[in-house]
Amino acid sequence: MNRMEWMGLLLAVGIVTFLFRYAMIGIFANRNLPAWLHALCRQIAPASFAALTVSALFVRGGEVVIALDTPKPWASLVAAIVAWRTRSVLATIGVGMASLYLFKLLF
Repeated sequence: MNRMEWMGLLLAVGIVTFLFRYAMIGIFANRNLPAWLHALCRQIAPASFAALTVSALFVRGGEVVIALDTPKPWASLVAAIVAWRTRSVLATIGVGMASLYLFKLLF
C-alpha cells in the first residue's frame, strides 16, 4: 500500500469509529436507560480489565498457558490482596510492581 492508501484507510477507520460511538451517544443522550441495561453497562469496565489482565498473565503465543513458575501470577496475587485490603490504587500499583521485580529475582 502506498502512502495515500494508508491515509485513506486511516481516515475511513476513524470515520467509522466516530460514527459508531456518536450513534450510541446520540441515541441515548436524551433517554434514560432501562435499569437492566444500566446495570449491564456498569460491568463493561471491570470485564474489560479482567480480560486484559488474564490474557497478559496466561496467554503466550496465542495459547493459554497456566504456569505458576513465572513471576507474573504471583505478583498479581500479591497486588490483588493489597487492593482488596487497602482499596488504594497507588498502594496496589506500588506493591504489585515491587513484588513483580522481587519475584523476577527469585524465579
